Amino acid sequence: MATAISNKPVYRMSSAGNCARALSAERLSYPCEAAPDWLERAAEEGKKHEQWIKEELRAEDIAVTGEQMEIVLDYPNFKLVGHIDGLVNDHSGETMLLEIKSMSQYEFDRWMKEGFDGFQSYAAQITCYQKALGINADGLMKIRYYVKNRSSGYIDKATIVKPPADFEEIIAKLRHVEECVAIGTLVEAEYLPDSLQCRRCDYKTLCVPAPTEYKAVPESVLLDASENWRKGTVMKKEGELLIEEAKKHFLSQTETSGQKKWRFNELSILKIEVKESVAYPKSKLLEVFTAEQLKSASEIKLPYSFLRIDDLRGESR
Repeated sequence: MATAISNKPVYRMSSAGNCARALSAERLSYPCEAAPDWLERAAEEGKKHEQWIKEELRAEDIAVTGEQMEIVLDYPNFKLVGHIDGLVNDHSGETMLLEIKSMSQYEFDRWMKEGFDGFQSYAAQITCYQKALGINADGLMKIRYYVKNRSSGYIDKATIVKPPADFEEIIAKLRHVEECVAIGTLVEAEYLPDSLQCRRCDYKTLCVPAPTEYKAVPESVLLDASENWRKGTVMKKEGELLIEEAKKHFLSQTETSGQKKWRFNELSILKIEVKESVAYPKSKLLEVFTAEQLKSASEIKLPYSFLRIDDLRGESR
């Protein structure tokens, strides 16, 4: 993230997309969670996949140069520093930035579904790279982006022309971090349970702290409850898969036989057909009517609370 060199903090371009609160926590030397053992192994694997892709490019007569070349963006109160995977010169003679990522099956599936929207740190990283490499005759330097599925070996390839993140927003965020650090405070932020970045943050204990005391329930009981919750979640998922698999066979028998109601092994199977219905989503109604016009047809739902539990241990990177 950020280190101090010559009294000027240095932010890594690979961390420029991180949460401002996490960046300020590191600048203020707050303790962070220990990195899991598998993270270093994944990084080593990533280096190997990167070299294999470069070897394949060279085998196709595509030059790869500038490996780990340092690029710098210097600002009055901080620096942004990056080390690129390399530069490629394709058969047309155009030089482009080369960026290579490798991912687990879980992450790759998310990449194919969400792209840079789901990988904000990657978006910010290459946006900074483009800015640092400057403008050529055709505009910002293009990027050859390779994302490899470590499980299947499949590589998603793309040529990126437009920066996937807003560079000025990145710089404004880092300036705000430095302003907060200067007065010794963390940047204000809210923990978002739906955000993968929040759930994987090394400083999430600053936003979601552990209990400071155990009044109603002893710590040992909570520990047992947490493990039971994990076991129950796994059993529930396994049960849902078994049920869905069984339903496929029952449906096949129902469709083939034409018998909508039948019994087997003391199970009653009934095919229920739901008729077409009409719904009125609130978002659509508000495109036609005002909230005041809809008020007379509204129903008030009383407030209530419930527990949401997310397993921070179960994320696969």
